Amino acid sequence: MPLQYVPALPVKRGDVLGFAEVASELAAEMAPLWTIPVLNAPRGEAPSEDDRLTHLSKAARYLKTLSPIGSSWIDTVHVEENPRLVREGLWEEFGLFITAAPVTGPERSPAQRALASELARSTGNGLGVRISSQEMIATDIRERVRELLRDSEVEAETVDLLLDLGSLGDPAEAIDRGVRAVEALGAMVPWRNLVLVSGAFPASSQGWQRDQVSRVPRPERSVWQAVAEQTRVGRGLVYGDYSIVHPGKAAQVSSGPVTILGKVLYTAPEEYLVVKGRAINVYGTEQMHRLAARISRHPLFRGQAFSAGEHYIADCAEQRATPGMPERWVRAGHTQHLTFVIDQLR
Repeated sequence: MPLQYVPALPVKRGDVLGFAEVASELAAEMAPLWTIPVLNAPRGEAPSEDDRLTHLSKAARYLKTLSPIGSSWIDTVHVEENPRLVREGLWEEFGLFITAAPVTGPERSPAQRALASELARSTGNGLGVRISSQEMIATDIRERVRELLRDSEVEAETVDLLLDLGSLGDPAEAIDRGVRAVEALGAMVPWRNLVLVSGAFPASSQGWQRDQVSRVPRPERSVWQAVAEQTRVGRGLVYGDYSIVHPGKAAQVSSGPVTILGKVLYTAPEEYLVVKGRAINVYGTEQMHRLAARISRHPLFRGQAFSAGEHYIADCAEQRATPGMPERWVRAGHTQHLTFVIDQLR
């Protein structure tokens, strides 16, 4: 079955479980781009080697709950200071039960590129080459990618080009960058997959009204369509997005206590619907019944049977389910989003 969709997700428990709850026949049309999150250490302290190994092993265990993982990529960009630890803590944790491809890029260290290339060859799973938005406009990007491929000694037919626009600001600028990248790199070699990823979900809930449905623009699909049309690659360009989290989630560094608000997140055809509540540590989770009802009674709600995400939202709205902590709502948000995106792309 051809690849339809690449959700770019951080390897955190709620995010992994959100993917796990997508119906298997739909998940078969997806290949997640997993990113190991940054390791948060006490302020002023550098993580120890044991801390790094524990963090990597924890990420591996989360992903092993999906075993067999299926087609996917694993990016260690935020935790790859020591490639030896990445090998031991992450990849060796999987053993033989791994079907994911490692990710590298032209800006990565020689040691990281060497490890990713070795893993690509030894596992037979191929290699993901991730190009950031800034790299897309570099004048020498074509030469740098060609050098990376030559040094990797990996067959081009097993390499995926992952063009990552990151957080969308001006859609017109994003389209321009995407077009330039596809024109420069898209036909350079016979890539296994050519993917365009972007994310528009905001980092902050500032400006959203409490207990009301706020609407957030969702231009990712229109950006992808414009790039595909302008470069004439059509369905040869695979769609990817960051689901219902900000593209920078995996890189977020916590410097102390954080106020976590109750939120219910929902994906509509051209926008995100968000209901913001109050601080969980002060007002508790009972507020989630009320917030969920704002979504379940909205005209754009697809009904309880659409996915496990909608099922949980509707059950919570009617007080048939216990209102979970924020992680549980991230999980439901991903499940409904991923299910809906596949439905849109068909």
